[in-house]
Amino acid sequence: MTTTTASGTASTEEAPFFPAPRSCPFSAPEQHTAFREAGGLHKVTIWDGSTHWLVTRHADIRAVLSSPSFSADVRNPDFPLVHSNQPEHEGGLFLRLDDPEHARLRQMLTKEFSVRRTQAMRERLLRITDELIDAMLAKGGPVDFIQDFALPLPSRAICLVLGVPYEDHALFERHANAGTDLDVSHEERARTQREAFAYYEDLVERKRREPSDDMISRLLAHHTGPDGFAPEMLPVLVGILVGAGHETTANMLGLGTVALLVNPEQRDRLRDRPELAPGAAEEMLRYWSIVSTDPRRVALEDVEVGGQLVREGEGVIVSLIAGNRDPRAFGANEGESLADTLDIGRNARRHVAFGFGSHQCLGQNLARVEMQVAWPRLFERIPGLRLAIAEDELPFKRNSIVYGLTSLPVTW
Repeated sequence: MTTTTASGTASTEEAPFFPAPRSCPFSAPEQHTAFREAGGLHKVTIWDGSTHWLVTRHADIRAVLSSPSFSADVRNPDFPLVHSNQPEHEGGLFLRLDDPEHARLRQMLTKEFSVRRTQAMRERLLRITDELIDAMLAKGGPVDFIQDFALPLPSRAICLVLGVPYEDHALFERHANAGTDLDVSHEERARTQREAFAYYEDLVERKRREPSDDMISRLLAHHTGPDGFAPEMLPVLVGILVGAGHETTANMLGLGTVALLVNPEQRDRLRDRPELAPGAAEEMLRYWSIVSTDPRRVALEDVEVGGQLVREGEGVIVSLIAGNRDPRAFGANEGESLADTLDIGRNARRHVAFGFGSHQCLGQNLARVEMQVAWPRLFERIPGLRLAIAEDELPFKRNSIVYGLTSLPVTW
């Protein structure tokens, strides 16, 4: 990788820029941290040879993501793409449109993921949590926490919201994995996307014929057509919501559980004081920042960010990992960054794990409730939960859009 700093000094690294490798799975990439402490924006070269600005400071990230001077539209020829299929798969979707059209369409979905609606799911989520714990205890350790708990909890939750049959979870989980695994070839990703579209197209048609009390049915009844979502875009939208609704939270549940297992004082504190769960969820989101180098934007006009002039047509990539460990935002003491430590009592609500501005994660309220329910209940019912392998043997994802664990063997 060739990188050029804002001052024009070039350097060469062996590792590719995306995904940014982590020397330690509990920390931000060293290069991102170095860029953040150097200040300003930095030029980086990504997988397709194009060069863009990397933003690493918390304040600069918020400035970019809240500014109408930057576009989220992947169809823009200068957009810093994650992979070559992105314009085909996401182009024209509401989450890749700019305001005011993005805001108009988003408003049709926000009620489905409102604080009130997701909080109303708390008891249902608690029952699912107990069912999964019961199944683990009945099976006996060791178990794979990812497959037996972290993945099925958010998968079942998003299926409840959308009206997707959970019995098809192996199918849609495979679709989601193909969309985030950067080792998947262009051809395989395209084939999987076609398969996913066919599945969701059939599901939407079934909901059209036999509506029920779920989000897909309500979208068809009230928000599809000239003033809402185009009918041909609905299967793609549902597929993305299903993937985003379980993949990201599943990774957070796995990583957060690891963090609590290797920080027993934090685990015991949460178990003894479950009222700390909301703050613990925010701190885990800040601490892990599972999305590596997204969101991305392209400048629609000349604009200054962090003292650097970004010209019209230049791409911008934000490092949520570096921003969420920025000591300017999350504390420093005598030269030592407190932002690199885990503290479930910290006020971490200013994190940018869900992005920032009008495009921030639509399902963030649901993800929060899932985490707030899961961790206290897990350690209440299985206080002896522990890793079944050595910490340095944990299999972390190394080439994925979404950071996490491929498996998590635990026992008790």
